[in-house]
Amino acid sequence: MISRTRVAVPFFFIAAAFCVIVVRLFIVQLWHHEEIAGRVAVAIRRDRPETTSRGKILDRLGRTLTESVKSYVPFIDPSKVKDLPAVIVAFRRFSITVPLDIIVRNPRSLFVPLDGEIDAAAMQSLKSLELGGIGFTESFRRQYPEGRLGCHVLGVVGRDGSGLEGVEFTANSYLSGEKIRLLSYRDGRGREITDKLVDVDQLSGANVTLSIDRNLQFIAEQEVDKAWKDARAKNAMVIIQDPLTGEILALACRPDYNPADFDASRAALRNPAVSDMLEPGSTFKLVTLSAALEKKVVSRTDMIWCENGVYTVKNHPIRDHEKKGLISVNEVMNVSSNIGTAKIGMKLGKDQLYQYIRQFGFTAKTGIDLPGEAKGILQDPGQWSGLSVPIISFGQEVAVTAVQVINAYSSIANGGLLLEPKVVKEIRTVQGRLLSNTGKRIIRRTVTPAVAAAMKEMLIDVVEKGTGQLAKVAGYSVGGKTGTAQKRDPRTNMYSTTNYVASFCGIIPARDPKLTIFVLLDEPQGDYYAASRAAPVFSRVASRAVRYLQIPPDQGNGS
Repeated sequence: MISRTRVAVPFFFIAAAFCVIVVRLFIVQLWHHEEIAGRVAVAIRRDRPETTSRGKILDRLGRTLTESVKSYVPFIDPSKVKDLPAVIVAFRRFSITVPLDIIVRNPRSLFVPLDGEIDAAAMQSLKSLELGGIGFTESFRRQYPEGRLGCHVLGVVGRDGSGLEGVEFTANSYLSGEKIRLLSYRDGRGREITDKLVDVDQLSGANVTLSIDRNLQFIAEQEVDKAWKDARAKNAMVIIQDPLTGEILALACRPDYNPADFDASRAALRNPAVSDMLEPGSTFKLVTLSAALEKKVVSRTDMIWCENGVYTVKNHPIRDHEKKGLISVNEVMNVSSNIGTAKIGMKLGKDQLYQYIRQFGFTAKTGIDLPGEAKGILQDPGQWSGLSVPIISFGQEVAVTAVQVINAYSSIANGGLLLEPKVVKEIRTVQGRLLSNTGKRIIRRTVTPAVAAAMKEMLIDVVEKGTGQLAKVAGYSVGGKTGTAQKRDPRTNMYSTTNYVASFCGIIPARDPKLTIFVLLDEPQGDYYAASRAAPVFSRVASRAVRYLQIPPDQGNGS
């Protein structure tokens, strides 16, 4: 017979042990629950941000200008690498360097990122080698099917996936898409179980459709590149605008850059069409003559004495390229007389000249949806000298941007309405839902339709009989104005005798305008006159553009 003591003692110890375990579990659950849960979560849970695809940028007809493609960023787990020399050789094939110094300093590190991105084919090639310890994180990189085309409009994306310039910057919040975090867990065998309850593709950034036409952009790029190289100019640009809507159809600048690899060309990232300010020279005469006709201080047939080429104001000589005597206001524009324009400006007066400069959109940002826009420079009339009115009248002592100039000419082309220039047409989600539609926006009226019509005829005369004859396009009426402006020397603040800006701004067909085109060459070498440098570039761009758009000829100045 077994004694009760022999049974009780083991039972007592078992019961005591059970009580200790229960008490311990109770303490753990009550007082250490959060600490232990945290340790377990760290061990089995992975919390990571999910990168979504950046939206596309398309031209006005839906053709892709830039898009995001999936790429892979490699990393190494040194503890699992089977053959490190073989890993080094494998990555060298894809121009990726394995950082041996980091591995030596951190031999127990489980994650050593490598500097570089590869595509899916390269990733599969590396995986097939079965070298062990190689992993990849997914990323996206921007791809440009058209290369450098429209780089100053498109802009660039930084390493963090955010837009830095151009539309990539201004539309960044739409393009970048939603940011989410995904949770994944490891089971007992170390297999990953993903808590992926959303379709990441549905969270991609919105697609941005531009007003830019890829084919017109290609024409502008080709012609500005040729002109830039032929003139050995510092900078060059061609802009094409629809004067009826304000939409920018093409914007090409030189020098340009590769948006997919812009580090080597960072100085070219700045968009000179909106950021650079230059004295406009004779293209600015449009403002003075328009204001004078509007305020009826002169008519087109009034006669102006042009002093046979030299006119002294406040002991300062104003000179004309051609020596003229008594000529009409219309001919003042044709021969681009500084003296005639200065006298018309003086008839107009300081206050009215200033009013119309502002009315045409100068001294204020145009509102174009591109970053870095300058508003121009013009002193308050209270600070003007006795020489200011005559020389501002023909485009000195005032600084403007290229987009301001083309926008002012477009206002004459469309009958006197200053429109807000645009490069973004609409923005839609990947599902097609419209988020933004940038329609035509009228800023103000510049002049009456009657004055706009008169100015168009004067611009046609400039091309028919005056300084813009090399801007002609066979079969089409063309109106425009040349501008050869001296640049100020920053060292002396005096006008340079060697550095000039040659420009031409024109409309086609001039009697029923469909396009406004601006050409600028900054510091062309040798021949620096706008009549022979910028006007022919306009002619080439315009003739190709009207053929592409199938704009019917109006026979205004056909040959």
